[in-house]
Amino acid sequence: MEFLRQLLNGIRQAWKELSLSARINLALAALAVVAVIALVVIMGAKPQYVTLSTNVEPSQLPKIVDALTAESISYQLANGNKDILVPITERSSAQLLLAEKELPVGRTVPPGFELFKETELMTNQWLQDVKFMRAVQGELQRILNAFDFVEYSYVLIREAKEELFVSEQKPSEAAVTLAIKRPLTKEEVKAIVSIVDHAGGPNLHPGNITVTTTKGDVLYMPPQSEFASLASSKLELVADWEKQRETKLMTKLREMGVRGTVSVSAKMDFDQKESTDEKISEGTELSTYSTSTTNTSTEKLPEGAPGAFANPPEGTVKPGGTTTNEETTEEITNYEPSRTVTKTKTDPGNVVKFVVAMVIEGDYKESKDDQGNTTRQYTGLTEERKQTFMDLAKATVGEGEIPTEVTILDHPFKIDELAAVTGAVEAAQGERRWDQAMHWIWVGMEVVALVIGFLFIRRLLSRAIAIPEVAEEEEASALPEATREDLRRQDVATEVGRLSEREPEVVAALLRTWIAEGHE
Repeated sequence: MEFLRQLLNGIRQAWKELSLSARINLALAALAVVAVIALVVIMGAKPQYVTLSTNVEPSQLPKIVDALTAESISYQLANGNKDILVPITERSSAQLLLAEKELPVGRTVPPGFELFKETELMTNQWLQDVKFMRAVQGELQRILNAFDFVEYSYVLIREAKEELFVSEQKPSEAAVTLAIKRPLTKEEVKAIVSIVDHAGGPNLHPGNITVTTTKGDVLYMPPQSEFASLASSKLELVADWEKQRETKLMTKLREMGVRGTVSVSAKMDFDQKESTDEKISEGTELSTYSTSTTNTSTEKLPEGAPGAFANPPEGTVKPGGTTTNEETTEEITNYEPSRTVTKTKTDPGNVVKFVVAMVIEGDYKESKDDQGNTTRQYTGLTEERKQTFMDLAKATVGEGEIPTEVTILDHPFKIDELAAVTGAVEAAQGERRWDQAMHWIWVGMEVVALVIGFLFIRRLLSRAIAIPEVAEEEEASALPEATREDLRRQDVATEVGRLSEREPEVVAALLRTWIAEGHE
């Protein structure tokens, strides 16, 4: 508190010592600073309003105002109460709010499926189809306008006629035009294409959708082939494969501390193939039919006198005897044949072969000449090191349908060229530093110009303001001259003060002595 009190006293005393012109200049400078600060605060606190909806119908205006008021979102009306403005920080939330309540967002959006709320007495299938496409386009524009990066949108879908046979079916086409506020990312463009694809009917797919801006910039074009999920063009896909493999291999070389350069070429197959393999096997047993027949007949004629043919030798045919045996077996089995059909579909965009070319700096050998100076001699790469780099390249790049082809060459990189490149980089950095220095010099000149302008205004104000002249005294009082006695007393007082600081006890004793002498 004591510090503040002394500070205020010092300011008050300094203000009293200032002249009238200095006080006026100081007050004007303080007012100017306060005005600038107030202006900055007001401009910063004042919200920046942007367009939320334009050409709003009178029937929709109260609904929009009620919705914004319920969510405490400030708004302004313009263009004869046809346009609604909201702060830029609350525009996204206001757009989502109006989209949820099915209120117009952005510019006037064609009606959606509410078209079918009105019934018509005279109608036909063609009019119903036209109304359906109008409703789909209105709903799509309403969905796209809900994005905070879209100001307004136009959607046009040409629906293809339904055919009886799939081979004769033609695809639908869609054209989307967007007024965007900022550049879009790939994910945002894919989201827009996906929304149009899913809402545009069964015959619409990304291969027939075009997305452009109102300035003519193309955001999405249909790919030439069917691998839309891979890339928008064959060249882009090949370049991505090659760049990814080159970066990966160069990273490995840098980690090993090897100086070199890498070039990777990819040969890709963009043909779509589909093969069918059908195999028929024995299958499952359904039924079995089996028959067996056995016939046995024996006939013996009358014999002669007893003992004539009694006990004949084995193998002797007996006269008048016949024996017949017949046995038949039949089995029928029914099978249900088993059929296996295998369809194999090969997607386009497969890598057939990688070709890798690596130029790597080899080894150096140091030796001394006759004068004893050390020299470096390039020896190149040995076969073992070449094989090491070849295995590294194959493992890093990978293989396609055909094994990867790797070519390794050794080459001494010139240090002079590297030094020249380094010098160019340093020169560029020097130019950048010079630009920064010029920038700060320009800022300093602006500050000096402001100070000179302030001093010039102060000079003009001091001339414009009349300063009252101070009346001089008619007779200046003569200053008294000091006598020798006065000078001696001043010297004695100075010596006493100095002695009191060094030896206060001696001074106190001396003063007591003087006081005692004075009483006597």
